[in-house]
Amino acid sequence: MIKFPPFDKNLGKEIKVIDIEGHKPTHASVLLLWYSMPTSDIKKACELGSGTGFVSLGLSKLYNLKVVGIEKERVFYENAIKSKKLNDGLDVEFLNMDVGDVKKYLLPESFDMVVFNPPYHFSSDSPNHFRKISRKGNFSLLEKFIKASFFLLKNKGTFVCVVSPYVLPSFISLLVKNKLMPQQMCIAYGKKAELVLIRGKKNGGEHLEIDRPIFLK
Repeated sequence: MIKFPPFDKNLGKEIKVIDIEGHKPTHASVLLLWYSMPTSDIKKACELGSGTGFVSLGLSKLYNLKVVGIEKERVFYENAIKSKKLNDGLDVEFLNMDVGDVKKYLLPESFDMVVFNPPYHFSSDSPNHFRKISRKGNFSLLEKFIKASFFLLKNKGTFVCVVSPYVLPSFISLLVKNKLMPQQMCIAYGKKAELVLIRGKKNGGEHLEIDRPIFLK
């Protein structure tokens, strides 16, 4: 079980990102970056759904990792490229592709860690196009992220993700079905439980520990 430093809501504040209205780093982004603190065996990481690059850039800047960010939305991808230029010297590459296409372009078992914050609000809708595509999901989309993670991870490699508690039971079932075993969990509270962080291993054993909760306010 990884012991994390106290959560700091300002983690990554030095990372420069070109945002898009309706799509900006959130509590979930900062929590994912915090919960992705690597062990010594993790050198290369992939972020699925990297958006404008905050988490990918943070993984490289804060943890000195080689990072590949995968993003299918062209506007997000282009802003991530611009954001990288604002953060000198980071070993980050962004690829413009759907997470479902990783088998076509990347090698299997090529990463020590995969992280993702997938669209998990099934009933969410918004007049803002970018907010809508960042948030609205379904079980098929969640499994696409999970299958891509399994393909990219080395055996016993680490995955880290964040989801809504509303989809947690089904999400865990999808993880286990696809041989990504949750081993560590942390719940983040606002007025109620708002987000669940999950960390585990590809082909890992059944051993789940619950961390102390995070209070966002």
